[in-house]
Amino acid sequence: REYRLDRFPVRLLQLASFSFDVFVGDIARTLYNGGTMVIVPKDDRIDPARLHGWIQEQQITVFESTPALIVPFMEHVAQHALDMSSMELLITSSDSCSVGDYRVLQERFGSQFRIINSYGVTEAA
Repeated sequence: REYRLDRFPVRLLQLASFSFDVFVGDIARTLYNGGTMVIVPKDDRIDPARLHGWIQEQQITVFESTPALIVPFMEHVAQHALDMSSMELLITSSDSCSVGDYRVLQERFGSQFRIINSYGVTEAA
């Protein structure tokens, strides 16, 4: 309910390993809402240009990953003025996101899509 996934078609960019607890959340958020999970090949996960290509080509609406991946990726997006118009929800998780990084994300992209810092299941527990 808090993610508001019933307000747009869920097209989730899946980056987590199958053995990671985040993968279970990805499945639940996607299937529960009748969405589509787009599984990104391992080599494309750390290349900002290829990652953006997946988002653009697959019209991704939900992107969840660690701050260590999201912050530099979104910096790349900002520097190159890349189109992120399909995005509805960006979630930083599985580690702490600094207040400074979260503020920068909000300032740059908060008017375009929702940004949630969910920390992480293990960290929150």
